[in-house]
Amino acid sequence: MRSLAHELAEARAEQAELRQRIAAFEMIAAAAAPPDLAAPVPPALVAASREQRATEVPVRLDVAGAEVVAVVGGAGDPQEWWATIRRLAAADEART
Repeated sequence: MRSLAHELAEARAEQAELRQRIAAFEMIAAAAAPPDLAAPVPPALVAASREQRATEVPVRLDVAGAEVVAVVGGAGDPQEWWATIRRLAAADEART
């Protein structure tokens, strides 16, 4: 019976250690997450999304220290646009 109790205590200790490792891994993964998930949308992009135009509007943006001109048209979701712009810029930078 003591052996079983000892093994149960060891299993619980190992489980606690695994939980700590998972928590550490999740913190690392959160820090390494793409920045577009939490990045605030630039005001110029928000303004462009509110304009109801038949033509497209160029918007100058700073993306990771580089100037990017995005052409957006009509109403839309600026959060979605911003995430896409940042993803494309990161992919372009990875190729260079």
